[in-house]
Amino acid sequence: MLNKSSATVQRKRRSRGRPRTAHSEDVREKLLRAARDLFMRYGYRAVSSRQIASAAGVNVAMIRYYFGGKPGLYREITNAMVGPLRAGIDAMSAGATQIELASLIGTAMRMWATNPWLPGLIVREVLMQEGPLRAMFIRDFPERLVPVLEKLVRREMERGRLRADLDPRLVVLSMISLGLFPFLALPVTSRVFGVRADEAFLQHLIRHTTDVLTRGIAVHDAPGSKK
Repeated sequence: MLNKSSATVQRKRRSRGRPRTAHSEDVREKLLRAARDLFMRYGYRAVSSRQIASAAGVNVAMIRYYFGGKPGLYREITNAMVGPLRAGIDAMSAGATQIELASLIGTAMRMWATNPWLPGLIVREVLMQEGPLRAMFIRDFPERLVPVLEKLVRREMERGRLRADLDPRLVVLSMISLGLFPFLALPVTSRVFGVRADEAFLQHLIRHTTDVLTRGIAVHDAPGSKK
């Protein structure tokens, strides 16, 4: 028969280790939601791990336990946003699905539109001088995605679906620029150009952006136009 002190030790031992699955997912989601809200309002640098944990109502040690620290928490958030776009690019690159640049552009633009905190975070923490997330952002996203997109563009050029005289890397830059800028500058574009995140406007903007990228804006059979 166990005495009181032995039973206490055994209960403590059983309580250690990985949390129960349901509880684990609940804590992770609370931390992700709190971090998204705080990053959007105050910026990555201004928010501490302790503030995130307090907003989530959990122990600050849980950030390191689940994400390895605040940088890992940021990476988890952004990976979840970019995941559908990356999956589409990987499937096209592997030949599992037909290459559809219009689909990629639309997926990217929906990602920016439905996550308004992300463009703002990029401006503050990546593009500004000495942005604390610049190196991580470049390593995790442009350096991983741009070469694959460039490969897809080259393949479309070889198949005669895109002009062969274009620079594939600059085509990718144009895709990113046209797809991202309306949401990166949303405080201005919303007032001047009426940019919105509702579905009707998004469909209109995606069609327009795809047409401009794939067909240009010139009337090619107009008098004086180049043949």
